[in-house]
Amino acid sequence: MRHVLPPVAIALVLTAAPPPALAMQSMMVGARAGTLGIGPEAAIALNDQVTLRGGAGLLGFDMNLTGRFGLEDERTAKLTFPKAFYTLGADFQLTSLRVGAGILFKSKDPTYRVTLDKGASIDIGEGKYTEPEVRTLTTTLSSGDQAPYLLLGFGSSSTSGLSITADIGVVRLRSAELTMAATGDEELLKSPEFRLNLLLEEEETRDDFGNFVNYWPIISVSVRYGLSGGAGSR
Repeated sequence: MRHVLPPVAIALVLTAAPPPALAMQSMMVGARAGTLGIGPEAAIALNDQVTLRGGAGLLGFDMNLTGRFGLEDERTAKLTFPKAFYTLGADFQLTSLRVGAGILFKSKDPTYRVTLDKGASIDIGEGKYTEPEVRTLTTTLSSGDQAPYLLLGFGSSSTSGLSITADIGVVRLRSAELTMAATGDEELLKSPEFRLNLLLEEEETRDDFGNFVNYWPIISVSVRYGLSGGAGSR
């Protein structure tokens, strides 16, 4: 990924040496798990209302969707998520709730791959193809490696000691596109008829997703330990 190291370095600087002009109230370290993977998280509470936070989801996950959601037999389906997410942002405490915003950095794009068993068939556009004519069909949700996010949080980010917090929100993917690629008989895949059917299948899939193709959900739970900090600490 082209832009991973700079945000990680910034996060480490924030957690290790906060700017002297800011009166740090407390620092939290912990771990989070959810749709952004599993990994470490750190935060600095500047006061009771404002917290700077950074985190990483270093253990992405894959989902085997074979036999689910009405998928036909004689094929396997695998949804593969990025193996690394990084976030940098700020939270603002509002009574018992928090609102947050920031930037998400991801290592790659999620993919959905259907692999046909021997002799299985698949509809692509207006055509029907049988393995080994088509062996796999892969759909990729392509977008930039950076995207803004908004979230609503439950639980305080400036609590000393052990605490559990939760977040729900959304990542706004910029210039998101659904693209498809197939493997199989090379001559068939290069033919104008197949390429046209593949484009038709892409268009139908994009229409099915609608505007939802531009959004990625955030659902996560964090376990943190808060340490009282310098000036202004309780």
